[in-house]
Amino acid sequence: MKAIKLRINPTLAQRRQLIREFATRRHVWNWALERRSSAYKADKTSLNAVALSRELTLKKASDTLLKAVSATALNNTLWDLDAAFQKFFKKTAKYPQSKKFGTVNSVCYTLDKRQAVFLDGELLKLPKLGSLRVIWSRQVPVFPNTATVSKAPDGHWFVSLQIDYTDPISPPATDKAIGIDLGLTCFAALSDGEKILSPKPLKQGLRRLAHAQRSLSGKQRGSSNRRKARQRVACIHRQIANQRANFLHQQSTRIVGENAVVAIEDLHVRGMMANGKLARSVGDASWGEFRRMLTYKSKWTGRDLRIVPRFERTTGVCPDCGFVGERLPLNVRSWTCECGAIHDRDVAAARMILITARSAGSDPGLVNQPDDSGASRDNTGRVEGVKAQLKSRNGLRPARHYTGVRLKILAADSDKWYISKNYQ
Repeated sequence: MKAIKLRINPTLAQRRQLIREFATRRHVWNWALERRSSAYKADKTSLNAVALSRELTLKKASDTLLKAVSATALNNTLWDLDAAFQKFFKKTAKYPQSKKFGTVNSVCYTLDKRQAVFLDGELLKLPKLGSLRVIWSRQVPVFPNTATVSKAPDGHWFVSLQIDYTDPISPPATDKAIGIDLGLTCFAALSDGEKILSPKPLKQGLRRLAHAQRSLSGKQRGSSNRRKARQRVACIHRQIANQRANFLHQQSTRIVGENAVVAIEDLHVRGMMANGKLARSVGDASWGEFRRMLTYKSKWTGRDLRIVPRFERTTGVCPDCGFVGERLPLNVRSWTCECGAIHDRDVAAARMILITARSAGSDPGLVNQPDDSGASRDNTGRVEGVKAQLKSRNGLRPARHYTGVRLKILAADSDKWYISKNYQ
Protein backbone atom coordinates (compact mmCIF):
# COMPACT_ATOMS: atom_id res chain seq x y z
CA MET A 1 0.00 0.00 0.00
CA LYS A 2 1.40 3.37 -1.05
CA ALA A 3 0.24 6.97 -1.16
CA ILE A 4 0.93 9.42 -3.99
CA LYS A 5 0.73 13.11 -3.14
CA LEU A 6 -0.15 15.62 -5.87
CA ARG A 7 -0.74 19.37 -6.04
CA ILE A 8 -4.23 20.61 -6.90
CA ASN A 9 -5.65 24.02 -7.80
CA PRO A 10 -9.29 24.06 -6.64
CA THR A 11 -11.64 26.76 -7.82
CA LEU A 12 -13.14 29.32 -5.47
CA ALA A 13 -16.37 27.33 -5.13
CA GLN A 14 -14.39 24.15 -4.43
CA ARG A 15 -12.32 25.91 -1.77
CA ARG A 16 -15.44 27.09 0.00
CA GLN A 17 -16.87 23.59 -0.12
CA LEU A 18 -13.63 22.13 1.26
CA ILE A 19 -13.62 24.63 4.13
CA ARG A 20 -17.21 23.56 4.83
CA GLU A 21 -16.04 19.92 4.78
CA PHE A 22 -13.27 20.71 7.27
CA ALA A 23 -15.68 22.40 9.66
CA THR A 24 -18.20 19.56 9.43
CA ARG A 25 -15.51 16.96 9.97
CA ARG A 26 -14.44 18.76 13.15
CA HIS A 27 -18.08 18.92 14.29
CA VAL A 28 -18.62 15.18 13.69
CA TRP A 29 -15.38 14.28 15.45
CA ASN A 30 -16.30 16.25 18.57
CA TRP A 31 -19.87 14.90 18.54
CA ALA A 32 -18.72 11.28 18.19
CA LEU A 33 -16.06 11.72 20.90
CA GLU A 34 -18.57 13.17 23.35
CA ARG A 35 -21.08 10.45 22.46
CA ARG A 36 -18.61 7.62 23.08
CA SER A 37 -17.32 9.13 26.31
CA SER A 38 -20.77 9.80 27.76
CA ALA A 39 -22.09 6.34 26.79
CA TYR A 40 -19.19 4.63 28.52
CA LYS A 41 -19.54 6.75 31.65
CA ALA A 42 -23.30 6.10 31.82
CA ASP A 43 -23.51 2.31 31.53
CA LYS A 44 -20.07 1.11 30.30
CA THR A 45 -21.34 0.88 26.72
CA SER A 46 -18.66 0.95 24.06
CA LEU A 47 -19.82 2.55 20.79
CA ASN A 48 -17.78 1.75 17.72
CA ALA A 49 -17.75 3.42 14.32
CA VAL A 50 -20.60 1.26 13.00
CA ALA A 51 -22.97 2.20 15.84
CA LEU A 52 -22.09 5.87 15.55
CA SER A 53 -22.63 5.75 11.79
CA ARG A 54 -26.22 4.60 12.37
CA GLU A 55 -26.82 7.47 14.78
CA LEU A 56 -25.20 9.91 12.36
CA THR A 57 -27.60 8.81 9.60
CA LEU A 58 -30.55 9.64 11.83
CA LYS A 59 -28.94 12.92 12.82
CA LYS A 60 -28.70 14.01 9.17
CA ALA A 61 -32.48 14.24 8.90
CA SER A 62 -32.58 17.31 11.15
CA ASP A 63 -29.14 18.83 10.50
CA THR A 64 -28.73 20.69 7.21
CA LEU A 65 -24.98 21.10 7.78
CA LEU A 66 -24.42 17.35 7.54
CA LYS A 67 -26.41 17.12 4.31
CA ALA A 68 -24.15 19.63 2.56
CA VAL A 69 -21.01 17.48 2.79
CA SER A 70 -19.98 14.07 1.51
CA ALA A 71 -21.24 11.01 3.40
CA THR A 72 -17.97 9.15 2.85
CA ALA A 73 -16.02 11.99 4.48
CA LEU A 74 -18.21 11.77 7.59
CA ASN A 75 -17.88 7.98 7.80
CA ASN A 76 -14.11 8.19 7.44
CA THR A 77 -14.07 10.65 10.34
CA LEU A 78 -15.80 8.07 12.53
CA TRP A 79 -13.29 5.42 11.51
CA ASP A 80 -10.41 7.82 12.28
CA LEU A 81 -11.83 8.29 15.77
CA ASP A 82 -12.17 4.53 16.14
CA ALA A 83 -8.50 4.11 15.16
CA ALA A 84 -7.52 6.78 17.73
CA PHE A 85 -9.32 4.80 20.46
CA GLN A 86 -7.61 1.59 19.36
CA LYS A 87 -4.22 3.29 19.77
CA PHE A 88 -5.31 4.48 23.22
CA PHE A 89 -6.33 0.95 24.24
CA LYS A 90 -2.95 -0.37 23.07
CA LYS A 91 -1.25 2.37 25.14
CA THR A 92 0.54 3.82 22.14
CA ALA A 93 -1.30 7.17 22.30
CA LYS A 94 -3.18 9.38 24.71
CA TYR A 95 -6.95 9.61 25.04
CA PRO A 96 -8.48 11.33 21.97
CA GLN A 97 -9.14 15.01 22.43
CA SER A 98 -11.70 17.34 20.89
CA LYS A 99 -10.51 19.38 17.94
CA LYS A 100 -10.38 23.15 18.14
CA PHE A 101 -11.40 25.61 15.47
CA GLY A 102 -8.86 25.85 12.65
CA THR A 103 -7.01 22.63 13.48
CA VAL A 104 -8.77 20.42 10.90
CA ASN A 105 -7.30 21.00 7.43
CA SER A 106 -7.87 17.66 5.69
CA VAL A 107 -10.73 15.45 4.62
CA CYS A 108 -10.73 11.88 3.27
CA TYR A 109 -13.03 10.65 0.50
CA THR A 110 -13.69 7.05 -0.51
CA LEU A 111 -13.69 6.57 -4.27
CA ASP A 112 -16.30 4.39 -5.94
CA LYS A 113 -14.63 2.13 -8.52
CA ARG A 114 -17.97 1.55 -10.25
CA GLN A 115 -18.13 5.17 -11.39
CA ALA A 116 -15.92 7.16 -13.76
CA VAL A 117 -14.29 9.37 -11.16
CA PHE A 118 -10.61 8.72 -11.91
CA LEU A 119 -8.43 8.52 -15.00
CA ASP A 120 -4.68 8.74 -14.60
CA GLY A 121 -3.32 12.02 -15.90
CA GLU A 122 -6.73 13.32 -16.93
CA LEU A 123 -9.53 13.12 -14.37
CA LEU A 124 -10.14 13.15 -10.61
CA LYS A 125 -13.73 13.73 -9.50
CA LEU A 126 -14.66 13.86 -5.81
CA PRO A 127 -18.11 13.95 -4.13
CA LYS A 128 -19.60 17.45 -3.68
CA LEU A 129 -16.55 18.92 -5.44
CA GLY A 130 -16.68 17.69 -8.99
CA SER A 131 -13.63 17.51 -11.21
CA LEU A 132 -10.42 18.88 -9.66
CA ARG A 133 -7.53 20.56 -11.47
CA VAL A 134 -4.63 18.26 -10.58
CA ILE A 135 -0.95 18.78 -11.36
CA TRP A 136 -0.11 15.24 -12.51
CA SER A 137 3.57 15.25 -11.52
CA ARG A 138 3.56 11.49 -10.92
CA GLN A 139 1.90 8.53 -12.54
CA VAL A 140 -0.87 6.72 -10.64
CA PRO A 141 -0.72 3.12 -11.94
CA VAL A 142 -3.97 1.78 -10.41
CA PHE A 143 -7.36 3.05 -9.30
CA PRO A 144 -6.97 4.67 -5.85
CA ASN A 145 -8.98 3.55 -2.83
CA THR A 146 -9.20 6.91 -1.08
CA ALA A 147 -8.35 10.54 -1.78
CA THR A 148 -7.35 12.84 1.07
CA VAL A 149 -7.50 16.56 0.30
CA SER A 150 -5.44 18.78 2.59
CA LYS A 151 -4.51 22.43 2.85
CA ALA A 152 -0.97 23.37 3.85
CA PRO A 153 -0.33 26.38 6.11
CA ASP A 154 1.23 28.25 3.18
CA GLY A 155 -2.05 28.06 1.23
CA HIS A 156 -1.18 25.22 -1.15
CA TRP A 157 -3.66 22.40 -1.70
CA PHE A 158 -2.74 18.72 -2.05
CA VAL A 159 -4.47 15.42 -2.67
CA SER A 160 -3.04 12.13 -1.44
CA LEU A 161 -4.18 9.05 -3.34
CA GLN A 162 -3.92 5.73 -1.50
CA ILE A 163 -3.31 2.76 -3.80
CA ASP A 164 -2.75 -0.97 -3.39
CA TYR A 165 0.35 -1.28 -5.52
CA THR A 166 3.92 -2.43 -5.08
CA ASP A 167 6.32 -0.71 -7.41
CA PRO A 168 8.83 -3.28 -8.71
CA ILE A 169 12.24 -1.73 -8.04
CA SER A 170 15.27 -3.74 -9.15
CA PRO A 171 18.50 -1.94 -8.24
CA PRO A 172 21.80 -3.18 -9.68
CA ALA A 173 23.22 -6.27 -7.97
CA THR A 174 26.05 -5.55 -5.56
CA ASP A 175 27.78 -7.10 -2.57
CA LYS A 176 28.93 -3.84 -0.98
CA ALA A 177 28.20 -3.04 2.67
CA ILE A 178 28.30 0.36 4.33
CA GLY A 179 28.22 1.65 7.89
CA ILE A 180 26.76 5.06 8.67
CA ASP A 181 27.59 7.25 11.67
CA LEU A 182 25.21 10.20 11.93
CA GLY A 183 26.41 13.44 13.45
CA LEU A 184 26.02 17.21 13.62
CA THR A 185 29.41 18.42 12.39
CA CYS A 186 28.81 16.42 9.22
CA PHE A 187 25.47 14.82 8.51
CA ALA A 188 26.89 11.32 8.03
CA ALA A 189 30.28 9.64 7.93
CA LEU A 190 30.46 6.43 5.90
CA SER A 191 32.71 3.47 6.60
CA ASP A 192 34.44 3.92 3.23
CA GLY A 193 35.76 7.32 4.34
CA GLU A 194 33.16 9.54 2.67
CA LYS A 195 31.65 12.38 4.65
CA ILE A 196 28.27 13.82 3.74
CA LEU A 197 27.89 17.46 4.70
CA SER A 198 24.49 18.68 5.79
CA PRO A 199 22.93 21.67 4.01
CA LYS A 200 21.43 22.78 7.38
CA PRO A 201 18.38 24.40 5.78
CA LEU A 202 16.98 25.75 9.05
CA LYS A 203 20.25 27.45 9.93
CA GLN A 204 20.51 28.92 6.44
CA GLY A 205 16.96 30.27 6.51
CA LEU A 206 16.88 31.33 10.16
CA ARG A 207 17.59 34.99 9.37
CA ARG A 208 14.71 35.28 6.89
CA LEU A 209 12.44 33.33 9.23
CA ALA A 210 13.20 35.59 12.20
CA HIS A 211 12.54 38.70 10.12
CA ALA A 212 9.20 37.33 8.91
CA GLN A 213 8.15 36.31 12.42
CA ARG A 214 8.98 39.76 13.83
CA SER A 215 6.86 41.28 11.09
CA LEU A 216 4.03 38.89 11.97
CA SER A 217 4.13 39.75 15.68
CA GLY A 218 3.53 43.43 14.92
CA LYS A 219 0.35 42.90 12.90
CA GLN A 220 -3.09 43.32 14.42
CA ARG A 221 -4.91 40.08 15.18
CA GLY A 222 -7.70 39.27 12.75
CA SER A 223 -6.49 41.70 10.08
CA SER A 224 -5.69 40.88 6.46
CA ASN A 225 -2.09 42.02 6.93
CA ARG A 226 -1.62 39.50 9.72
CA ARG A 227 -3.05 36.75 7.52
CA LYS A 228 -0.61 37.67 4.74
CA ALA A 229 2.32 37.82 7.18
CA ARG A 230 1.38 34.44 8.62
CA GLN A 231 1.34 32.98 5.11
CA ARG A 232 4.81 34.40 4.42
CA VAL A 233 6.13 32.67 7.55
CA ALA A 234 4.49 29.43 6.42
CA CYS A 235 6.10 29.73 2.98
CA ILE A 236 9.56 30.02 4.54
CA HIS A 237 8.88 26.95 6.68
CA ARG A 238 7.72 25.10 3.56
CA GLN A 239 10.93 26.01 1.69
CA ILE A 240 13.05 24.79 4.59
CA ALA A 241 11.12 21.51 4.81
CA ASN A 242 11.38 20.95 1.05
CA GLN A 243 15.15 21.52 1.04
CA ARG A 244 15.58 19.07 3.92
CA ALA A 245 13.34 16.42 2.34
CA ASN A 246 15.10 16.74 -1.02
CA PHE A 247 18.52 16.23 0.60
CA LEU A 248 17.35 13.23 2.64
CA HIS A 249 15.71 11.59 -0.37
CA GLN A 250 18.80 12.01 -2.51
CA GLN A 251 21.20 10.57 0.07
CA SER A 252 18.95 7.69 1.20
CA THR A 253 18.21 6.63 -2.39
CA ARG A 254 21.89 6.71 -3.31
CA ILE A 255 23.02 4.74 -0.25
CA VAL A 256 20.35 2.06 -0.61
CA GLY A 257 20.93 1.74 -4.34
CA GLU A 258 24.72 1.32 -4.09
CA ASN A 259 24.94 -1.07 -1.10
CA ALA A 260 23.44 -4.47 -0.34
CA VAL A 261 23.88 -4.08 3.44
CA VAL A 262 23.36 -0.79 5.29
CA ALA A 263 24.21 -0.53 8.99
CA ILE A 264 23.19 2.41 11.17
CA GLU A 265 23.14 3.09 14.88
CA ASP A 266 19.95 3.33 16.92
CA LEU A 267 19.97 6.90 18.24
CA HIS A 268 17.74 8.19 21.03
CA VAL A 269 16.57 11.22 19.06
CA ARG A 270 13.75 12.04 21.47
CA GLY A 271 16.22 12.29 24.35
CA MET A 272 18.57 14.49 22.32
CA MET A 273 15.71 16.83 21.47
CA ALA A 274 15.22 17.39 25.21
CA ASN A 275 18.66 19.02 25.32
CA GLY A 276 18.03 22.73 24.84
CA LYS A 277 21.51 23.35 23.43
CA LEU A 278 21.28 20.64 20.74
CA ALA A 279 17.56 20.51 19.97
CA ARG A 280 17.64 22.92 17.02
CA SER A 281 20.64 21.23 15.38
CA VAL A 282 19.27 17.72 15.95
CA GLY A 283 15.90 18.70 14.54
CA ASP A 284 17.54 20.33 11.53
CA ALA A 285 19.54 17.14 10.84
CA SER A 286 16.34 15.04 10.89
CA TRP A 287 17.98 11.72 11.76
CA GLY A 288 14.65 10.03 12.47
CA GLU A 289 13.27 10.87 9.02
CA PHE A 290 16.50 9.67 7.39
CA ARG A 291 16.22 6.32 9.19
CA ARG A 292 12.56 6.04 8.18
CA MET A 293 13.50 6.58 4.54
CA LEU A 294 16.26 3.99 4.73
CA THR A 295 13.80 1.53 6.28
CA TYR A 296 11.07 1.63 3.65
CA LYS A 297 13.46 2.04 0.71
CA SER A 298 15.39 -1.02 1.88
CA LYS A 299 12.14 -2.99 1.90
CA TRP A 300 11.23 -1.76 -1.57
CA THR A 301 14.60 -2.72 -3.06
CA GLY A 302 15.26 -5.89 -1.06
CA ARG A 303 18.31 -4.47 0.73
CA ASP A 304 19.39 -5.49 4.24
CA LEU A 305 19.15 -2.71 6.84
CA ARG A 306 20.76 -3.53 10.19
CA ILE A 307 20.34 -1.47 13.33
CA VAL A 308 23.14 -1.48 15.92
CA PRO A 309 21.87 -1.07 19.52
CA ARG A 310 22.27 2.40 20.96
CA PHE A 311 24.27 1.15 23.97
CA GLU A 312 26.95 -0.42 21.79
CA ARG A 313 30.30 1.37 22.12
CA THR A 314 31.43 2.52 18.67
CA THR A 315 33.28 5.80 19.34
CA GLY A 316 36.88 5.49 20.52
CA VAL A 317 37.17 1.84 19.45
CA CYS A 318 39.88 0.93 16.95
CA PRO A 319 38.35 -0.90 13.97
CA ASP A 320 41.76 -2.41 13.09
CA CYS A 321 42.85 -4.08 16.33
CA GLY A 322 39.75 -3.77 18.53
CA PHE A 323 41.43 -1.63 21.20
CA VAL A 324 38.91 0.26 23.35
CA GLY A 325 40.27 3.59 24.47
CA GLU A 326 38.90 6.23 26.78
CA ARG A 327 35.72 8.05 25.93
CA LEU A 328 36.50 10.95 23.63
CA PRO A 329 35.15 14.45 24.27
CA LEU A 330 33.22 16.06 21.45
CA ASN A 331 36.05 18.48 20.54
CA VAL A 332 38.40 15.57 19.69
CA ARG A 333 37.83 14.76 16.01
CA SER A 334 40.78 12.38 15.48
CA TRP A 335 42.78 10.04 17.71
CA THR A 336 45.72 7.64 17.58
CA CYS A 337 45.41 4.01 18.64
CA GLU A 338 48.10 2.08 20.51
CA CYS A 339 48.63 0.00 17.37
CA GLY A 340 49.78 3.18 15.60
CA ALA A 341 46.69 3.73 13.44
CA ILE A 342 45.39 7.29 13.17
CA HIS A 343 41.61 7.40 12.98
CA ASP A 344 39.07 10.02 12.15
CA ARG A 345 36.51 9.96 14.94
CA ASP A 346 33.40 9.69 12.74
CA VAL A 347 34.82 7.37 10.07
CA ALA A 348 36.16 4.97 12.73
CA ALA A 349 32.74 4.91 14.41
CA ALA A 350 31.11 4.12 11.05
CA ARG A 351 33.56 1.26 10.51
CA MET A 352 32.79 -0.12 13.98
CA ILE A 353 29.06 0.09 13.25
CA LEU A 354 29.59 -2.00 10.13
CA ILE A 355 31.85 -4.51 11.96
CA THR A 356 29.28 -4.92 14.75
CA ALA A 357 26.45 -5.41 12.27
CA ARG A 358 28.44 -8.00 10.33
CA SER A 359 29.48 -9.94 13.43
CA ALA A 360 25.85 -10.21 14.52
CA GLY A 361 24.78 -11.57 11.14
CA SER A 362 21.05 -12.15 11.11
CA ASP A 363 20.58 -12.08 14.89
CA PRO A 364 17.10 -10.66 15.56
CA GLY A 365 18.28 -8.77 18.64
CA LEU A 366 20.51 -6.62 16.46
CA VAL A 367 18.73 -6.47 13.13
CA ASN A 368 15.27 -5.64 14.46
CA GLN A 369 14.65 -1.99 15.12
CA PRO A 370 14.05 -1.24 18.81
CA ASP A 371 11.56 1.38 19.82
CA ASP A 372 12.57 4.82 21.04
CA SER A 373 12.20 3.87 24.70
CA GLY A 374 15.52 2.03 24.79
CA ALA A 375 14.01 -1.18 26.15
CA SER A 376 15.78 -3.45 23.65
CA ARG A 377 19.29 -4.32 24.87
CA ASP A 378 19.88 -7.77 23.42
CA ASN A 379 23.65 -8.43 23.30
CA THR A 380 23.58 -12.11 22.31
CA GLY A 381 24.50 -11.53 18.68
CA ARG A 382 27.33 -9.19 19.62
CA VAL A 383 28.77 -11.66 22.17
CA GLU A 384 28.66 -14.49 19.68
CA GLY A 385 30.32 -12.27 17.08
CA VAL A 386 33.23 -11.49 19.41
CA LYS A 387 33.59 -15.20 20.20
CA ALA A 388 33.80 -15.95 16.49
CA GLN A 389 36.52 -13.34 16.06
CA LEU A 390 38.49 -14.81 18.94
CA LYS A 391 38.22 -18.34 17.53
CA SER A 392 39.13 -17.29 13.98
CA ARG A 393 42.40 -15.61 14.99
CA ASN A 394 45.31 -17.87 15.95
CA GLY A 395 42.88 -20.68 16.73
CA LEU A 396 42.44 -19.32 20.28
CA ARG A 397 39.22 -19.96 22.18
CA PRO A 398 37.93 -18.00 25.16
CA ALA A 399 38.82 -19.48 28.55
CA ARG A 400 35.20 -19.26 29.71
CA HIS A 401 31.83 -19.61 28.00
CA TYR A 402 30.26 -16.22 28.58
CA THR A 403 26.53 -15.81 27.94
CA GLY A 404 24.48 -12.64 28.22
CA VAL A 405 27.39 -10.36 29.17
CA ARG A 406 29.25 -7.61 27.37
CA LEU A 407 32.54 -8.67 25.76
CA LYS A 408 35.06 -6.39 24.10
CA ILE A 409 38.49 -6.93 22.62
CA LEU A 410 40.85 -4.72 24.62
CA ALA A 411 44.24 -5.40 23.03
CA ALA A 412 45.94 -7.93 20.80
CA ASP A 413 49.52 -9.18 20.97
CA SER A 414 51.14 -11.74 18.76
CA ASP A 415 50.06 -14.64 20.93
CA LYS A 416 47.64 -13.25 23.54
CA TRP A 417 44.17 -11.80 23.47
CA TYR A 418 42.70 -9.72 26.26
CA ILE A 419 38.98 -9.40 26.75
CA SER A 420 36.84 -7.48 29.18
CA LYS A 421 33.73 -8.91 30.83
CA ASN A 422 30.73 -6.73 31.79
CA TYR A 423 32.21 -3.79 29.94
CA GLN A 424 30.13 -0.60 30.09
